Parts: sequence; structure tokens; C-alpha cells
Amino acid sequence: MKWFSSFRAKLIFTVFPVVAGITIATLVLAEWKFTAAYRRLFAEQFESQISTFSAAKKKRTEALSEQLARLAQQPEIVAAITKQDFAAAGQILRPQLEALATDRLQSEFPAVGGRGGVKERDRPDAGRAMARLMPAQMPYIAIIDPEGNFVASPKKNAVPGRNLMPPLPKESATSAEFRRKSGRLQWLGERKLEDILKEQEVGYLRVEFGEDGRTEQVREVFITPLRDPQSGKFQGAMLFGLPLQVLAERVLYEQTKRSEFGEIMSGVWVEEALVSTTIPKNEREEVARHIAESIHRSGRAQREMSMPINGVRHQIFYRVLNPDSPFPLAAQVNLYPLDAMDRELAELRRDVGGLGFVALLIALIVVLYISRGLSGPISDIVSGTHQIEQGNFDVRVPVRRQDELGKLAASFNEMAAGLALQEKYRSVLNAVADRTVAQQLIEQSSGLGGEIRHVSMLFCDIRGFTAITENMEPAEVIELLNEHMTALTDVAYKHGGIVDKFVGDLIMVLFGAPVSTGADALSAVQCALSMLQVRRTLNQTSKHSLEVGIGLATGSVVAGCMGSDQRLSYTVLGHRVNLASRLCSIAQAGEIVMDAETYAEAQELIQAEPMPPMQLKGISEPVHPWRVVAA
Repeated sequence: MKWFSSFRAKLIFTVFPVVAGITIATLVLAEWKFTAAYRRLFAEQFESQISTFSAAKKKRTEALSEQLARLAQQPEIVAAITKQDFAAAGQILRPQLEALATDRLQSEFPAVGGRGGVKERDRPDAGRAMARLMPAQMPYIAIIDPEGNFVASPKKNAVPGRNLMPPLPKESATSAEFRRKSGRLQWLGERKLEDILKEQEVGYLRVEFGEDGRTEQVREVFITPLRDPQSGKFQGAMLFGLPLQVLAERVLYEQTKRSEFGEIMSGVWVEEALVSTTIPKNEREEVARHIAESIHRSGRAQREMSMPINGVRHQIFYRVLNPDSPFPLAAQVNLYPLDAMDRELAELRRDVGGLGFVALLIALIVVLYISRGLSGPISDIVSGTHQIEQGNFDVRVPVRRQDELGKLAASFNEMAAGLALQEKYRSVLNAVADRTVAQQLIEQSSGLGGEIRHVSMLFCDIRGFTAITENMEPAEVIELLNEHMTALTDVAYKHGGIVDKFVGDLIMVLFGAPVSTGADALSAVQCALSMLQVRRTLNQTSKHSLEVGIGLATGSVVAGCMGSDQRLSYTVLGHRVNLASRLCSIAQAGEIVMDAETYAEAQELIQAEPMPPMQLKGISEPVHPWRVVAA
């Protein structure tokens, strides 16, 4: 335990935390910057992809919205819809929508229509182009009546060898948006389609392909209202959907897969599920669940969050594609694993930790080397300090160096000499009760002998002190008195008074001995007023509230040091001292009572009122006291 309290140990314990703190701060800062740069890289990738997606969506929307609106306003379509002849409307719309779909698919998927795309001679017969489409490329075409029901084709109006609408891909089993169970839009609920479809809207649909339904795709569906141009009455809606391109997410995945940071996987969250060609299927359900919880709980259209998937931390970015749409939400999702970043951080921690350990070893060697040169002079000073503690003020330490330690040793020797002198002063101070008197004794080698002086005396006594302290513990009584006397002593010194003595709960202050200020009576009255004010202030915070009475008297007294050779006390004696004490005894709580001489010397600056003449104990003649009213 002794070693832990040594200078060497303290130096080590001082340097080591500094080195460790710098190492930790460096590590934290490096990790923060590395993580921020890492995430910024992926955020930029996400923004780039979402920007590409948004640009493609805007381009498609601008190209299709106007064309679909014109189709919906054709006179023959309006006439058929007004008559609720949806079969006729379907027969008119179908070839036009197929041709529109073929054009769009040919521009977005060049392989549509053959190896070189849809040739110009094939365009008049959209049916032949449609026949060459894969199931995943089939457009989504449907007509909905005003109640939100999908309209079927009556057999009598069916074209031989052709259905009114082409066969649709198999819908997902969990579809909550565009599923056609019971022939109705399920997400409408109790709402009416005409109440939410005020203008053309865009929604998203998840569909499945193949016999086992393992292939999924997201369709962007344009829902165009059909209205009577005369009355503006809502007659139904036309649905036209095309598959979303996934080329961008495949390209991003392949590009980032070869990077050292790890692949960025993408997808679209729709119908509470995640559709993706890059995110493993066993991870999609968990990712979709977290995104759904975040969107439904926070309502935020864009967010970044971390989550563990199969024991590996992943970072997820998502942005809602249709935040203001009245239809169910869909979101673009980017997902990337953080295992590469975690490995980099682990290596960073290991490298910085190793450097920190080396730094600590170097610091230890330096500390041991420096401490050897410091411990000698410091040991001398410690030994000298112990000698001073034992009262040997003649001790001196050798000054071996010219640096700070040498200055410290020289300062120690000066301190020892000063303490020796102060010990001499203390023997004098122990014989007196006031610092001014002590100073006079030090300056006058013959001491302060008896002399007649004109002095104003102040006695301040606590009223009801015995009753207040009757049930208090001794320690509490001392604490109370110390607080009270300390405050009053400060007041006495501020007004030039000399604290003569403390007698129980009474303090005696002199003005005019051993030196006079020329206005001793006025100083005494002002001091008394300040004492009352200080006591009132203390009563607001002190545990016990005290009241004092103050007596003042002025006149000639005998002043000097009295006592024995071993113990002296500077004090005053005489009739006026006794009078001041008696006036204090008759003063009520919060009162200042003075004799006529004090009032005569201070009356120009104070207000006082006379009290009835009274006979005081130990005073032969009647006394005419005055009560101070204000200064």
C-alpha cells in the first residue's frame, strides 16, 4: 500500500489515464469517421438508385398518363361505360391497351417482340406481339365498375378464340391491395372507389408466376377513372399495369458484389412483402416485417435502420414510393450487410489497441526513468515536511538542482524559516484576543501597559439563549455560537472595532483602544445597527432564529494587557464598561440602548429617542439612556 501512495505510483497513475484516454478518443473518432464514410457510401448508392427509379417512374408516368386519359375519353368508350356495357368497352380498349403495352415494353425491355425487338411490320397486329410475351411481361389490364368489382366478359359478347381480357399472372396469396377475391378490390373495405379515385392514380401490385408461384414481380398499375363527360358521374375505372424494371438493382448488386465493402441488395416492399431478385428469399420475410413495423409505427416516408439477419448485422434504407397516394403504400428498399464494416472496425480496434499498448509501455519506461531523477529531491522534501510536522522548524533540505525541483527545495527552506518566525508570532498571538492588539504588541516590544483612553464599548447578548439551547446537544450549541460569533466578529472588524472577549453568548467590542479612529462612538452605533441586520439575515437561513440586544457606553476607561506572565489579555476596566454591560441587559430583542455620552457624540448622524431615567444595578446615579431608532 505504501508504494501506491509514492510519487512514482502517482506519476504512473497520472500518465497512464492520459495515454489511455487519448487512445480511446482516437479509436472512437476513427470508428465514427469510418462508420460515417461507410454509411455515406451506401446512402449515395441508395440515393443514386432511388433517383434512377424515380426518373424512370416519372418518364413512364408522363408517357402513359396522358395516353390512358385520352383512351378513357373516347366517345365509344364513354357511350359503352354510360350504358354499363363493360364487355363492349373491353373489346374496344383491349387492342389499344395491348398496343400501348407493347410499345412501352419494347422501349423498356428490348427483347420483347423477338431478338431484335418489335419490328415495324408487327406493330399493327398487337395480338401477335402479345403472343410472344413471357408471362412476366404480360400487361395487367382490367375494368372495374363503380362499386370496385372486376367486370367479367359475358359469353355472348366474347370474340371466338379470344377472351375479353388476357390471362393474368397468378396473384400472391397474401395480396392485400389488388387481389380479385370475390371479384372486388379488397383494400377498398367499406369505402367507395369514386370517393378515393378523384383523378388518375398509380399503385403497385405484387404478382407470382409459375406453377409453384415462386417467381414474384412488382407491377406499376395506372388506375384511370371513367366518367360521363356530360354529368361527370363516376362510371368505373380502367386498370393498366406494367412490370417494374429490375435491371438497375441487378447491375448495382453485381457491381458492389465485387467490392471489398460487400454487395448492396435491392427490392420493392409492397403488400407487406418484399419482392427482390437480389435479396435471398429466406431473408425477405424478416426484412419486410421490420419495414412494415417501421412504416406503420413511425409513419416516416424514409428511414435508415440496422437489424440482425441470420446473425449478421445489416443496414436498411427505405423510401416510400407513393407517400401521398390514397392506395396502399410501397417502398424502395436497399439492404447491405455490415459484416465487412464490422471486420474493418475489429481490425481498427486491434491496431489502435496495439498502438495504445505500445504507447503505455513507452510511457511506463519514460515515467520510471524520470521518476528516478525526481524521487531523490522529493524524498528530501517529504522528510523535511515530517520534521516540520514534529515542530523542528530549523530543518533545511539540500538544493542540488537548478530546475523547478531546485526552486521547490529553495522555497521549502524559505517556508521553514517563515514557519519558525510565525511560531514566534503565535506565542504572542496566543496571549491576546484580537489581531489589532497583537499587531500593537509585536510593534511595541515593551508591550501595552495600562493607560486612560476614551473608548466606546459595545456589548451584544443573545436573548433567551438558555431557553433556546436547553434541549440541544453540546455540539449543536457550539456550532450555533460559532456561526453567530463569526458573523458578528466580521461586522466588528468592518467597522474598525476590537473584539475584546467572548463571554458565553455575549461579545464585547471596543472602539478607541488601543488606537482611535476619531469617530469611535459613531462607529460603535453603526456596528450595532449592522449586527442587527446581519442577525436578521442569518435568521432566514440558520437552523435556529436568534434575537440580540445591544448596549453602548462611551467614556474614559483603563486599557492595557492584564493577566499573568504566561497568559495576557488586553481589556478595559472602569465605570463605563459596567454601564455598557447594564444597558445591554435592559435592551429588548432587536434594540440598541446607549448612554447619553454615546448619543451626544453620534447624534448628528443617528436618530434616537430618550428612555425614562432608571436605576441600574451597580450604578449609584440614575441613568438617562437613549434607544436608537435609525441611522
